Amino acid sequence: MQSDRSVVGRGLAVGLVSVLALVQCACGGSDGSGETVSAASLVSLVEPMTAAFAQPDERPLVAWPACLPSGQGVDYPVGPGQALTSLEQVPWERLAPGDTVRIHHSVAPYRGKFLLAAHGTADRPVRVCGVRGPNGERPVIDGQGATTRPALLAAFEGSVSDIQQSRALAMVTKLASDAWTDRPAYLQIDGLKFTHAHPAYQFRDAAGAVKTYADFGACVWIDRGDHITIADNELTDCVMGVFSRSADDGSGAVTENLRLVGNVIRGNGLAGSESEHNTYTQGLGVVIEHNVYGPLRPGAGGNAIKDRSAGLVVRYNRIEEGAHAIDLVEAEDFPLLALARPDYRTTLVYGNQIRKNGDTGSVIHYGGDHYGSTPGALWGEPIFRKGVLQFFHNTVIVTGGDAAVFQLSTTEERAEVWNNAIVFASTVVEKSLRAGQSVQPPWVTGGIVNFGRNWLSIGWQDTDQWHALTGQLRLAVAPLTGLRSPLVAGGWVPLAGSVLVDAATVAPTGVAAVPILWQLDAVGRTQARVVKGAALDLGAVEQ
Repeated sequence: MQSDRSVVGRGLAVGLVSVLALVQCACGGSDGSGETVSAASLVSLVEPMTAAFAQPDERPLVAWPACLPSGQGVDYPVGPGQALTSLEQVPWERLAPGDTVRIHHSVAPYRGKFLLAAHGTADRPVRVCGVRGPNGERPVIDGQGATTRPALLAAFEGSVSDIQQSRALAMVTKLASDAWTDRPAYLQIDGLKFTHAHPAYQFRDAAGAVKTYADFGACVWIDRGDHITIADNELTDCVMGVFSRSADDGSGAVTENLRLVGNVIRGNGLAGSESEHNTYTQGLGVVIEHNVYGPLRPGAGGNAIKDRSAGLVVRYNRIEEGAHAIDLVEAEDFPLLALARPDYRTTLVYGNQIRKNGDTGSVIHYGGDHYGSTPGALWGEPIFRKGVLQFFHNTVIVTGGDAAVFQLSTTEERAEVWNNAIVFASTVVEKSLRAGQSVQPPWVTGGIVNFGRNWLSIGWQDTDQWHALTGQLRLAVAPLTGLRSPLVAGGWVPLAGSVLVDAATVAPTGVAAVPILWQLDAVGRTQARVVKGAALDLGAVEQ
């Protein structure tokens, strides 16, 4: 279990996704190798997974419009041979609807920081985008020795000026002159590489003073905003890749409709600390999709994805390592707003490719991470998620010695789990589906896991032999099992003839079916997922 330092936050929410039906099928019961599968007590013969995180190429992971002027506002071209040669020359504090800041590829990195406070509109968003180099290189925004536009001193003035400047390379927040209820809107940052916003590096602030980056910051920090898109960037060697903040401080202090899509996010965190993550989101209507998450910085104890949002969707990502691959906990800093929203109680996680060492923590943590509270309080167990985690069409590969896939905080949390492939490497001795955590009576740990059709390595168990666990694992049907991995060696694709093929079934009763439209290829690029047989395959990738 992890406990993060408090960061004030809050949010509003959005609708989730439209619902369509999956195709129902009736499927068999061998592992595709001719072996009959049965007793879960057998020692697993799952083949070791050979590939650690594979470096993705530098091509876009999803298709994005070229970095061109919108034609609806001012064009600010930056770079060699352009009208502007440095980030300092962009009038960040005066950007208006339809404006485009186009940062052209440069052999030398851009050593600059910037603020986005503009109020774009749905039909005239404000965009900061990268014009790629001759070999597809993203322009680099480097925090080491970065300077800040002097005109931003007034934009940042006030009691939070110093901490805001030290937290990020790109800060999304209101201007000091704006009303408290103001928040930036309809902004997009895409096609750039952000790096070196970390306490090991220094920058020059808007007043010209040399400062060190804060130990709780990010490549991109979203202090508040509505309809913010962070797309097709590389975010690395920062304290965190992206952080978003929300607070119970009025309608302006909210991050809403945040989309992280098509990014490469790796190598973030602080060595020796568990409080900083590759991404850390707090808001309403957060969608995390089509990203490639690599391992954190060596020695960092944070998670790949940490979230405290309402209306969260995590889909079609590749997620490597982290203390938890996905950590879904209470809305610590905006409980009043979150608890009033029905979508705080529903989280969708689907179509993801997840590989994780089980020795560092459970794969999926759902509920909360602060305990020792009392009934009626606005912290700890009373504000845990207490809803339903919908977990489907994911491929999970667990390595290490001991492992637990689902860690549900209390018996008031539930997981609906179906159409997944969960593969334990042969090194894993304790192949547990559930784990508990510390909570204060009257709450009881354990959770309810409703397990539909899924594939599991033989040798799986409900929980480990050393911990009695309340709650319940309910098997709607016996899982499909096998002695060996049903995936191609070192990859995510089902083996030809595997029992995964055409084995998907409909969503459980009472859970709305969601269409499975996409998957990631071997290097992490998005491609359409096309049914090749009678039904979808189990897991995140079609055979």
